[in-house]
Amino acid sequence: MYQFPKPLHEGATIGVIAPASAAHRKQVKEGIAYLEGRGYHVKTAPNLTRRQHYLAGNDDLRLRWLENFILDPEVDAIFCVRGGYGLLRIIDKIDYSRLASLSPKTIVGYSDITILQMAFLSKLGWVGYTGPMVASDMSGQFDSYSEEWFWKVITDHPYPLVLQSPAGEEMNVYRQGTAEGALVGGCLSLITPLLETEYMPDLNEAVLIIEDIGEKTYHLDKQFRMLRLHGVFDKISALILGHFVNCFPKNQKRSFTLREFLDDVIGEYEFPVISNFAYGHIRKRLTLPLGARVRVETDPVKIEILNN
Repeated sequence: MYQFPKPLHEGATIGVIAPASAAHRKQVKEGIAYLEGRGYHVKTAPNLTRRQHYLAGNDDLRLRWLENFILDPEVDAIFCVRGGYGLLRIIDKIDYSRLASLSPKTIVGYSDITILQMAFLSKLGWVGYTGPMVASDMSGQFDSYSEEWFWKVITDHPYPLVLQSPAGEEMNVYRQGTAEGALVGGCLSLITPLLETEYMPDLNEAVLIIEDIGEKTYHLDKQFRMLRLHGVFDKISALILGHFVNCFPKNQKRSFTLREFLDDVIGEYEFPVISNFAYGHIRKRLTLPLGARVRVETDPVKIEILNN
């Protein structure tokens, strides 16, 4: 069983880091003000807005502040400022043996942060939270649905917890069934590079959750094929599909649909599959503890986080 961090309480210190790409200064300022307004102390890495091409500084800089904030006893949680790209460049440079002696901290992010969450789950056994980021989501108008579920999950640990979709956005069932397993996954195009490496958690009997953004349809086709070729569908107990934003053309005659992809790659399998789950690069999104044990049911459709 994977290790959960302690619930985050008001007055705790949140470290804000940029382990991938840099953020805009105005959004960073607004996001930090939001956290302080919630009663938290905030420590910031110096590279949140420092750009080196598409990265928030060079690899050594981003690695140093990632490790420094995890090792800092004053920092209770680590929130990523945004995703972008960059963690695949440093994931093999992290000193996991040094971190293994620590208790897990709340680490939050999505998109490129999938790389870090999968590696920490695999190498350290730490549950990480796929959830809103400081500049990307907490600046400006933080969506009320996302905000409510975010704080509920990281501060209360209210398990068992039935996950509820936003009004009018119900989940769909592609294949019926029930299953339980550890929740593993994130952004699909960042999961596939980790397959068959030491940085990918055990997928045997796992509940795999995937989403993506901005992938051309034939690129997405490749990602699904990679899952199949690596035997992922022979291992998992259930599949949950979030949103695939700007991945399919509006004119369905121009490309395959998501359902056609599923028919092709998992048509002969028997595990339950749920789609249109409130997860991904969307405004109304659930915060999920990756590594938690979940139960999937389809009649009626229900996803429940079972333990902490």
